[in-house]
Amino acid sequence: MSTQTVLLLIAAAVVALLVALFQYIFKAKSKSKKTLLFAFLRFLTVFTLLVLLINPQITITKTQTEKPDLILLTDQSKSINYLNQKQSIEQVLDQISNIPELKERFNIFNYRFGNQLSDSISDSFNDGQTKIYNTLKDIQKIHRKTQSPIVLLTDGNQTYGSDYAFYKSNYEQPIYSIAFGDTTRVDDFKISNVNANKYAYLNNKFPIEVLVSYSGKTTKESQLQVYKGKQLVFKKKLSFTSQKTSEFVNFSIKASQVGLHSYTARILPFSGEKNQDNNSKSFVVETIDQKTNVLLVSDIVHPDIGALTRTIESNERRSLTVKRASEVSSLEGYQLLILYQPKATFKPVYEMAANKKIQLFTITGKQTDWTFLNRLKRNYKKNISTQQQEIIATLADNFTVFNTDQFNLNNYPPVENSFGQEALIQPYEVLLFKKIANVATTDPLLAFWENSPENEAVLFGEGFWKWRLANYKRDGDFKKFDDFFGKIIQFLSSKKERKRLVANYESTYYSANNIKITASYFNKNYEFDVKGKLLLSVNDVETKLTKKLPMVLKANYYEADLSDLPPGNYTFTIKVEGTKLKTVGRFNVLDFDIEKQFFRPDIENLSALSKKNKGNLFYPNQLNELVTTLISSEQFKPIQKSKQEKLPLISWKLMLGLLLALLSLEWFLRKYNGLI
Repeated sequence: MSTQTVLLLIAAAVVALLVALFQYIFKAKSKSKKTLLFAFLRFLTVFTLLVLLINPQITITKTQTEKPDLILLTDQSKSINYLNQKQSIEQVLDQISNIPELKERFNIFNYRFGNQLSDSISDSFNDGQTKIYNTLKDIQKIHRKTQSPIVLLTDGNQTYGSDYAFYKSNYEQPIYSIAFGDTTRVDDFKISNVNANKYAYLNNKFPIEVLVSYSGKTTKESQLQVYKGKQLVFKKKLSFTSQKTSEFVNFSIKASQVGLHSYTARILPFSGEKNQDNNSKSFVVETIDQKTNVLLVSDIVHPDIGALTRTIESNERRSLTVKRASEVSSLEGYQLLILYQPKATFKPVYEMAANKKIQLFTITGKQTDWTFLNRLKRNYKKNISTQQQEIIATLADNFTVFNTDQFNLNNYPPVENSFGQEALIQPYEVLLFKKIANVATTDPLLAFWENSPENEAVLFGEGFWKWRLANYKRDGDFKKFDDFFGKIIQFLSSKKERKRLVANYESTYYSANNIKITASYFNKNYEFDVKGKLLLSVNDVETKLTKKLPMVLKANYYEADLSDLPPGNYTFTIKVEGTKLKTVGRFNVLDFDIEKQFFRPDIENLSALSKKNKGNLFYPNQLNELVTTLISSEQFKPIQKSKQEKLPLISWKLMLGLLLALLSLEWFLRKYNGLI
């Protein structure tokens, strides 16, 4: 409290005393003990009122004890059920959550994980995937305190994501693992991996590679068999020892029929083998009798060409040929022509393309001759400029030519082009817009035309090879980038009329994963129609059973969830109620549950994870040791925090109440003694 405030309070006391003495001593007609009482009450009343007018600030110190967080992550994938650990993991979780010492020491948070992290605990244990690495990354976005230990209740068998043994918390959070499952090592055969191309060409042989693994100390012999449906197409005897624990088997099978064909690789079990679910693995190969040939014409060398080559040829149904403009003498046999940064030397190529009526994909950049392109009077033109600019790509929300929901452009590097405004002839659809100097525009970066005699697209920028690298850096593979450009190539290389009803689906699904079919439906103006009623009929080829269900409208597509379908071969039909529109397709559901491939906990990785993050590995019968570790650790002590607040005295309701009480008491006593 300041000196000025103290002096004001002293002055207030003096003034209050003078007022009381003046009213009850100097002016009083008679003096008694009651007079002194009234004088004292008047003093208190006046002093309280003056203190409220001065309104000094009072400093209050508040103390709060902050407990650390204890994060419980419970594995709820199917493998917990398969290892008969459901009851054990539920009991341990219940014990940890209700130990009084832990509840007093920590704020306990329960989460479950499998396909994804969730804050709801269930007893179903039916998630088809185990994502331990992703779960640990997600949980540190919620809990970031160093003194917040993580207890991981799991069998350690991860089915998706980076190797969690190398995970390191950004916030130095200790990770304690509780391993569930029988750690006894038993002899076991396993089909670890099957490598086969998704596509094969009719009457050609396609290669297959099968990795067979063995864990055990005794010598075992068996036979690898590969079936096409119920037909045995390959077999080979194998022998394993404690030193020879795996073998790659390479062979080829002839593709004799067009269509989807299901194959199963199986290693025959030995007598008494405990886990036979991992002895087989199914895969699907589609046999085709045609191939899309793409010609890329360029007079310059650029990394974009390498990116396009790898992307286009990542699909076995496509091939790419790269030529200079002067080397092109014919377009016979090609379904798509890619013109990379055209110059005047491209004129004969454009003339051949016009005569052939071939589909065109033009990519422009800093070395493009726009004087030449503008003279061709294509669907686009541009003001000529020697300046250069960087362009960030943004995805259009209402693009309807094909589905691009899976493609994400966030944090992708910019492409480059010469400065200037392009003019496009309507009608066209934009897939990518330009963002220049961090300002979003409606200027097209990638546009498509469908109303021409041939499909055509133009990309106003070079340097998209960096997108492919960014995709790998973000996801660990090139799949989304390759799928994105693959859809562009697929659309441009097809001369089919635009359909008002288009189905999107995979040719192969696994029974343990989500099985979803989506569809796009457009009105007669080719605008997405949200009022359509789409009915999906799915037919089992073998049993002839049919399942019908309506498709649900999502943001810009219709969707049907078929995750409950058993393994088998299926055909489907999508119809639009009230119209004659329909589309058909077929797919396979393979009987493969990755969670069944494990027969023991992954002790090695769990131990490595805990050691790397300053924790320990425990077993369910060592729960008391874990509790002791958590309670006795100096790192997890509650933190006491003090906070000082300055409050004005007038905000205290007690002072206002005191003033009212003094006035009321003085009035009552004066009234009682007949002085009023």
